[in-house]
Amino acid sequence: MEHTDRNEDEEHVSDETHQEKHNGCAKTTADPFYVRLLFTPLDFVSMAFLSITLVPIRMVAAFIALTLAWAVSCIGLTNIDQTVPVSGWRKPLQWISCFLGRICCRCCGFSVTITGTQVPKSVAPVLVVAPHSSFFDALAIFWTGLPFIVNREENKNLLFIGKCVQFAQAIFVSRERKESREECKEEIKRRVNSKQPWEQFLIFPEGTTSNRKALMSFKPGGFLPGKPVQPVLIRYHLKHDTVSWTWDQPHGFIACFMYTMCQLRNKVELEFLPPYEPSEPEQMDPVLFASNVRREMSDALGIPLCDMSYEDIKNEYSKKKKQ
Repeated sequence: MEHTDRNEDEEHVSDETHQEKHNGCAKTTADPFYVRLLFTPLDFVSMAFLSITLVPIRMVAAFIALTLAWAVSCIGLTNIDQTVPVSGWRKPLQWISCFLGRICCRCCGFSVTITGTQVPKSVAPVLVVAPHSSFFDALAIFWTGLPFIVNREENKNLLFIGKCVQFAQAIFVSRERKESREECKEEIKRRVNSKQPWEQFLIFPEGTTSNRKALMSFKPGGFLPGKPVQPVLIRYHLKHDTVSWTWDQPHGFIACFMYTMCQLRNKVELEFLPPYEPSEPEQMDPVLFASNVRREMSDALGIPLCDMSYEDIKNEYSKKKKQ
């Protein structure tokens, strides 16, 4: 299995005993949910120094940018009709919100480079982003022009962030309610097929996070409209994989965030692949469409496929916690 970052490989799989075999994953695939950070004493000294010099400045700047984005979003949400795309005086406010989102990412030390060319909505109305490994992957939203996304219902009321996500006209869904999931699918098809000037639709089709060592199963939601999609690859070029936030790691959200903030620079690349035009059978079968796009992205990334769904992973790790 090929890897784009040898340092990441060494941290994810420190020895062969952690190359567990999951149902649906290739036998030679390193555990796609295993993350361990192996910092050297020099790394700790560097992070300690940055935590008292650079990180406070970054956090203040990020807080100011986030507060401004929240304020702009609150203004834009005043008497808004979410059934139609944002227009008029609200559109410049969305651009400002997107710019402030980029500032927040840069305050976390991210340096984003773009490979390839993003095509307009008229060519590919759907952006398919993978592999999904972290909440930091949200940076793809800001560097693709603030497309609308699908988000969890509970995020709607998050402090500061909730208003920003609402103003970006996200589709909110509850995973637990079948009615909500069906409504979400219909709204995706309505917007993508609409002649109104909706932004592109961006989706993380895996529906869960991994350590980027394998590509998880794709959910068919973004492929339901049967329209051309543009695959977008996220590649993190890091000395230590501080960004991954997945199922098998001893550190949680706060440690993941702080370790990343304490790095001088976090290089990330967004690679736009050529648009994928679905065949007639793929237009009729979103599962087939998703599977073929997934395989193309897997080949471009040089990583294997893992056919575990979010439900499979959740059940497996729920059992492990009970043991």
